[in-house]
Amino acid sequence: MERARARDADAFELLVEEHLAGIHRIAVAIVGPADAMDVTQDTFVAAWQQLPRLRNADAFAGWLRRIGVNAARQWLRRTRRRREWGSLEENQGPMVDASEGQRDFRTAVEARALIEPAIERLTPDQRAILALHYTLGYSIADAADALDIRVGTAKSRLNAALRSLRSAIDPAAADGEAEAEIEATS
Repeated sequence: MERARARDADAFELLVEEHLAGIHRIAVAIVGPADAMDVTQDTFVAAWQQLPRLRNADAFAGWLRRIGVNAARQWLRRTRRRREWGSLEENQGPMVDASEGQRDFRTAVEARALIEPAIERLTPDQRAILALHYTLGYSIADAADALDIRVGTAKSRLNAALRSLRSAIDPAAADGEAEAEIEATS
């Protein structure tokens, strides 16, 4: 870490190799697989530029995670074109119909067609909290830390994101369910 902070590119490359997969997962979860490599690269460029200012070397992982989340949010704000968005589990194969034990491609396609437009309408902040909490499994407190916001703000953004998704998918079911979900995840 000290060598990297002293601008040793080889030492920084070791840090990149160690944290690349985690940063890429964050990028995929927030911006989608199509733009994840660009966001990952932006993250490490920003980290290289800001590394000499990092005071506590032990805080590197959290500091880098915040840079990654912010890079993803900025990417969403800069780009207005349609993006692919999905969970990490989605890349592990199609859904399985438990009743028949067969791969059910139709269900997966229909679910994606329903959820993608709803996710596209979320703000970058809402997408970030949703991705960190549900896709990456961060607790509300850890997601708030990664976003550098208060826990109450994280809960509020998650609530707003869930409400927006529910109203886009099924307007009748949206009322009252988001609040119960926030309480259950706290």
